[in-house]
Amino acid sequence: MNKIIIFTLLIFISFISLNAQQRIITAGSSSSEIVCALGDCEKIIATDRTSLYPEKLQMLPSIGYRSNISAEGIISQNPDLVIFEKEYVKAEVISHLQATGIETLVVTQERTIEGIQKRVEIIAKALNKSKEGKIIISEIKQAFKLLEQKIELTTSRPSVLCVYARGQGNMQVGGKNSAFNLVELAGAVNAVPEIEGYKPLNTESLIKANPDFILFFESGLKSLGGKEKILEIPGVSETTAGKKVQIISMNGVFLSNWGPRVAEAAEELFYLTHPEVVK
Repeated sequence: MNKIIIFTLLIFISFISLNAQQRIITAGSSSSEIVCALGDCEKIIATDRTSLYPEKLQMLPSIGYRSNISAEGIISQNPDLVIFEKEYVKAEVISHLQATGIETLVVTQERTIEGIQKRVEIIAKALNKSKEGKIIISEIKQAFKLLEQKIELTTSRPSVLCVYARGQGNMQVGGKNSAFNLVELAGAVNAVPEIEGYKPLNTESLIKANPDFILFFESGLKSLGGKEKILEIPGVSETTAGKKVQIISMNGVFLSNWGPRVAEAAEELFYLTHPEVVK
């Protein structure tokens, strides 16, 4: 009887030890933030170039960015679990890893409230953190509920032209199903709802859209030379956004990754597009 008890305890201790030493690699900032929010940030041994929050992740080895991520680079880190966001890496990379026997989890990066809740639920289950996952989901729901109450107290629904830029001559506007899906949840409307995804920015469509605000990623705004240079773009000065110099920007990852901080990002965008509201 004693031998059975001792053997059982040894198995249990081994399981706890293995779990404590679990080595995780994440590819996609949303997944990385979810793992950290669940309390397993210290188990991440490497991650991709977009995973910048929490800051400690920036000190880890990088597996690269999207198409540059290789199976060999991941395998060399000897992970127990790899978490990918669907379509973030090449399909053959995932297949290669699965063939090695490394546990691989692929989650869908759906930019909706339901989508982030589902990602949290799936990752939490994989990490045996379902209880913590439910708490995170509850907090997200509550935060959006409070934001909705603030939005209901306002009468303005400003139009926002979302621009993805990588320097002069490389600018696209984001419509539906783009990295800027958060606009509507921030009490504003997309200035070009007829666009699906992204289309090149042109003067005629810019003037026709006549946005109240023009929104950039901080990196994109910087690549164009700042607000002053934006006003020099043909057509901008003829819009309400240009006339009132309502050129705004947010951290690109924070705005677009729909991670555990998504409600915070929506609230920040709400205040940026509703300057009449006092925090």
